[in-house]
Amino acid sequence: MRAMTPEEMDRMIRRAEWATICATQPDGTPYAIEATPFWLDETVCFMINPRGGVARCVQANPKVLVKFTMADAGLLNWTGVSCHGSGGFDPDPDARQRGWQELGRVTNTDYSKAASALKKPDRSPLFRVRVESVTGRCSAQRGEPCLLADGDAPGAPR
Repeated sequence: MRAMTPEEMDRMIRRAEWATICATQPDGTPYAIEATPFWLDETVCFMINPRGGVARCVQANPKVLVKFTMADAGLLNWTGVSCHGSGGFDPDPDARQRGWQELGRVTNTDYSKAASALKKPDRSPLFRVRVESVTGRCSAQRGEPCLLADGDAPGAPR
């Protein structure tokens, strides 16, 4: 096991199929949800419930952690990256439309119905995280490549 390089962490999080958004509820208890990440303007983004638990959390404290993990089918190769930053919902209609399009591209799904139904500017589902620091570890030994960062491990997600 070793620390990942900045390049490995960047490659891994840009190809991850899901991530966990971790926040703190107003009473101090942890809260987490899983969602499909995508990138807009160098921020990690998600389309999530604008009235859900994350919304309540970031109103009280915008600091979040986004956790990306991957493992191959046999669990021999694994990686985990933690992105610490500040999160918030983006009310910009153009950004929100780009968010639906990018999520659709990533998931190979047409979100045009959802995009037209969720147009209220005060309830944007586009959640952005401005990453301030990143840490990561992988199963590779010192001097070995982190296979999951590049998608080379057998059974790794593509």
